[in-house]
Amino acid sequence: MSKTSILIAEKSCLIRKGLRSLLQKIHNVELLPTIVSEEDVCDFVNQNQPDILIVNPDMLQHNCIDLKKKLSLSAKMSLVLISDQKKIQDKHKADGYIHYMDGQNSILELIQKLINDKNQNSTEGKSNETLSAREKNILKHIALGLTNKEIADQLFISIHTVVTHRKNITQKLGIKSVSGLTVYAILNNLISMDEVK
Repeated sequence: MSKTSILIAEKSCLIRKGLRSLLQKIHNVELLPTIVSEEDVCDFVNQNQPDILIVNPDMLQHNCIDLKKKLSLSAKMSLVLISDQKKIQDKHKADGYIHYMDGQNSILELIQKLINDKNQNSTEGKSNETLSAREKNILKHIALGLTNKEIADQLFISIHTVVTHRKNITQKLGIKSVSGLTVYAILNNLISMDEVK
């Protein structure tokens, strides 16, 4: 599964560095060089075509019409707006919104959801990419923080079988970290936020 490329365009050094540090926790992500100048946004996006563009709307110049058209027409690129304005969604249409006061979990969940949506769209129609009922059950237990042995004991299967299922789940979803699998399980209603330890 190919890496998801993410581009951050934001003037604030603290916000840029904080987002980069946070996004490095997500598996299978390629962080493109950050953009600090609004003059560079259009050219860089058009040249590199990131999967996800996280941008402060103030960085989008009025003469950047090509980029705005591409963002509205391109199914490939997801647009996430970052702002200190609480009602940014009333002014601008985007695939997601990050408010300056958002916590790391909500930001990670948003980006992971966009990545999962992208991966789901690219693998749509492939029946071998969907999880079986047993794999969903194993994933639920992984997300709840159980070890391979604990899962094997609860489901009355061997540890080897659990490990095999884990490998298949990781391969199908392209997510290797337990935190990533947990976010996937929450977003797909396999577990609730209250169940996570």
